[in-house]
Amino acid sequence: MKQSKSRARLAVSAAVTAGLCLTGTAALTTPSQAAPGVCDTAYPVANLTPDQLVHGLTVTSGTAPTTFDGTIIGVLKDGIEPGVDMVMAKLSSPVISEAGIWAGMSGSPVYAENGDLIGAVAYTLSFGQTSIAGITPWEDMQTWAGQPAPLRVKVPASAARQIAAKTSVTQTQATQGFHELKAPTLVSGLSQRVLDRATGRPYLTKGATAAGQAAVSPTVSDIVAGGNLVATASTGDIVQGGLGTVTSVCNDRVVGFGHPMNFVGKTTFGLAGADTLFIQPDAVFGSFKVANIGNVLGTIDQDRATGISGLLNALPPEINITSTVDYTPAKGAPRARTGSSKVQAPEASADTAFLELLANHQTVLDAFQPGTESQSWTITGHTAAGLFTLDGSNLYTDRFDIAFGSAFDLPDLLWLLHKIHGVKVDSVDVRSDVNDSTRLLRIKGMQQRRGGTWVAVDKGHPALGKAGHAVKLRLVFQNSRTGHPFSFDLPKRSAGMAAQIFTAGGQSFQFERHRPTTLDGVQKLVKTMSHNDQAQVALFGFGARRSLELTTTTPSEGLVIGGHGSFRMFIS
Repeated sequence: MKQSKSRARLAVSAAVTAGLCLTGTAALTTPSQAAPGVCDTAYPVANLTPDQLVHGLTVTSGTAPTTFDGTIIGVLKDGIEPGVDMVMAKLSSPVISEAGIWAGMSGSPVYAENGDLIGAVAYTLSFGQTSIAGITPWEDMQTWAGQPAPLRVKVPASAARQIAAKTSVTQTQATQGFHELKAPTLVSGLSQRVLDRATGRPYLTKGATAAGQAAVSPTVSDIVAGGNLVATASTGDIVQGGLGTVTSVCNDRVVGFGHPMNFVGKTTFGLAGADTLFIQPDAVFGSFKVANIGNVLGTIDQDRATGISGLLNALPPEINITSTVDYTPAKGAPRARTGSSKVQAPEASADTAFLELLANHQTVLDAFQPGTESQSWTITGHTAAGLFTLDGSNLYTDRFDIAFGSAFDLPDLLWLLHKIHGVKVDSVDVRSDVNDSTRLLRIKGMQQRRGGTWVAVDKGHPALGKAGHAVKLRLVFQNSRTGHPFSFDLPKRSAGMAAQIFTAGGQSFQFERHRPTTLDGVQKLVKTMSHNDQAQVALFGFGARRSLELTTTTPSEGLVIGGHGSFRMFIS
């Protein structure tokens, strides 16, 4: 994933690459589903023939699979990866006729007439709405091929002619190739208005769609071949998941999608069902399934090139993220709420924290609005050496939207922790006290303590220092308020230097600016971090053959500091 130049991009989100769903009315041999000791038999790809009849299962409404029909077009040798062929088929059903193959259908099982499992729908042609599917063979899904499956599969001229001869697709269209079907990326807990506004933000997957949580959650009995399958990164206030389809179930082992989610190998995503609402046709960007997400029923523990797999009734370890927002408005009664989300995939802790903060602020404030927030947080975790705790706080003022203005630092810190080998986060607790004030302290000038009085430092009156002694200074703000004193100890070697003092408001996004690679480094950064009600001050001195650089942070002022200033100094 690309990183922004200005802030660390938090990678994981709930993006999943699972796509297709088909319906129909053909009679079929019902495959075994979760029957102890009875598992699907793979139909050999080598035995497939052009025009061979097939049928499959998928969900277009609710939780129960319905059938679709199809015919084999041919096989692309090594079409998915070396040693893994792609089966090409033309599928049909009333819904496919209307919407084509859609996102959310990936993993839909396709069977031969004898009931043996050919594989999972996982790809479709790269142009518009189409009924042409690329199928990942069940033979290879069982063995978990070890290369990342391609996002796009080229179609040679001979295969393009074969597709054109058996379908309404032109040879030119067919030569555009197949692309991996994307799973609808669902986020429950935030409205589409908020998700749209957050497009491009560091902690949200592009194209995330607002979803709900199922009123009656699907149960283990709904996790069947052709049924809905969701791999969750988080649940609770914020549910993040990728929606696809179950290919096969045997002895509580669930296999689906037909291609990877994030191709991370061993993993701990939640395994959940879903309640499909409808299939949304979209001829421009591709049709997709809309569904509500159910409770976690197991653990997705494998994310491989040819699919994902997990166990029912074995719940994953979780990171609990709790947010308490107290709001005291200028008028009206105070409001408060404590919300929480549970993270199944540790790499999703940062984006989940970001979304949890937004969701809880939105619920309590009930608006995008300005304000000031005092925020504190505690992170607990462990390494092989034992437990650790990180405590921190900061002050934020935003004259447009305090929820977004205060939501970045903690997720940035969690992202740092996730990148350190051997560090595991166990819990996150955030406390936010919000009010309607937007008062800021803007830097206007500087004063120096000389001869027992404070003297203005400006263009015509530089600060005067003496090598080997301390120089005492303070900031002046636009409202004529003066700041708390701070000082620099000038070394003896600075005698005769001309210096420049630069000052600016609190350092933004400091967990992005500084990226330690050890837990000790992160602990030091948290302990020494500056707050937004402190100013950063740097002194640069220049002599004939030497230079000087000193930095400090002013004491806390109780209000967020903005603006900047530059002031001269002579050192005798």
